[in-house]
Amino acid sequence: MKIALIGSAPSSVMLGPYKDASYQQFAAGKVSPYPPTPHIEEVWEIWGCSPGAYGIVERATRWFEVHRWEPGKPWFSPEYVQFLQQFKGPVYTGGVVPEISNGVVYPSQEVLAEFGPYFLTSSLSLMLAMAILEIEKSGETDNVIGLWGVDMAATEEYGYQRAGCQHFIDLAYERGIGIYVPPESDLLRPMPVYGICEWDHNYIKLTARSRELNDRLNQANQQIEAAKQQALFMQGAIDDLNYQVNTWSSPYGVPHNQILRKEK
Repeated sequence: MKIALIGSAPSSVMLGPYKDASYQQFAAGKVSPYPPTPHIEEVWEIWGCSPGAYGIVERATRWFEVHRWEPGKPWFSPEYVQFLQQFKGPVYTGGVVPEISNGVVYPSQEVLAEFGPYFLTSSLSLMLAMAILEIEKSGETDNVIGLWGVDMAATEEYGYQRAGCQHFIDLAYERGIGIYVPPESDLLRPMPVYGICEWDHNYIKLTARSRELNDRLNQANQQIEAAKQQALFMQGAIDDLNYQVNTWSSPYGVPHNQILRKEK
């Protein structure tokens, strides 16, 4: 059993195994001049997720949208909602969604009973956990889980989700399931080992460089702040000067501090 998990990271999302063996034969001109629709010899199951991937994947057999069903929100565009409603395979959701005819509530209780709650930190983690269970139930021997379009870059908002994916990848490996991640992804790169990493030459050099750049950034921000204060001062001076010009520069004003009376 081969399961491809698809995210939306642009580094590798287009590299997924969307075209099966029959399509490759068609592309090489070895079979009928008409493309196989649907694919006849699907080798990989394609499990997709996220609004960022639905318009990119060329083939998908299951879809995962476990977030609260909120059409109209920015992340639930009308196009994405329509895609979920018209999807031909199962659509796994976090709860019952009557609007999705092929909706299936994600088997959270089964997954939690097997793996516990501590590493289910993303849609991909949920998909990995479910893939492990399905592969083990299948009884097949040539099993692989591949991940395309999945980076979980540590410097982005997904940083805290990264360890969850890595946990289930390691768990699948220990259970005898093959794992594939393309070289374009940084998902399998571990975080530095706490404490021990501080003795490593590369870590020392890179953190020293980071401190240097942060010092320069602080200096630049101080210069920006000083420039802002100078700009505010100059703006105040200009406003005052404009007041002086518009109020006191004309020689034709009416005299003050005396009784004014029109002569007869």
